[in-house]
Amino acid sequence: MTVKILVAEDDLAMVELFRLMLSDFELIEAYNGEEAVRKYNETNPDIVLMDIMMPVMDGIDATRLILKDSPDAKIIAVTAFARSKGKNMLEAGAVDILEKPFTKKKLLELLGKYITIRDKSQCTRE
Repeated sequence: MTVKILVAEDDLAMVELFRLMLSDFELIEAYNGEEAVRKYNETNPDIVLMDIMMPVMDGIDATRLILKDSPDAKIIAVTAFARSKGKNMLEAGAVDILEKPFTKKKLLELLGKYITIRDKSQCTRE
């Protein structure tokens, strides 16, 4: 079973970076918090990479809404402002923070804490 990762990010360059770094996973893309909530409910991904600062609805409110209906959802905050904004995401229920900039190794290590990655092409839920 392929791992589904919801990437909620409004910066198209960052979306492309995630596409490149996570090419062995099934990516679901959302470009604002409202879309992230809708796509989470439609696709039930294994994990969410949630940018904090997005238009329409920020990542903090989107995280709260997702966790209201799906308390077991695994949401990782993605931010360049880990010290100031990351705390708000953790309080909203995010399981961890991925600080920008990051490497593919760091991204995969963090994902591996919450999902089981057997190898690059064979992935399963924890």
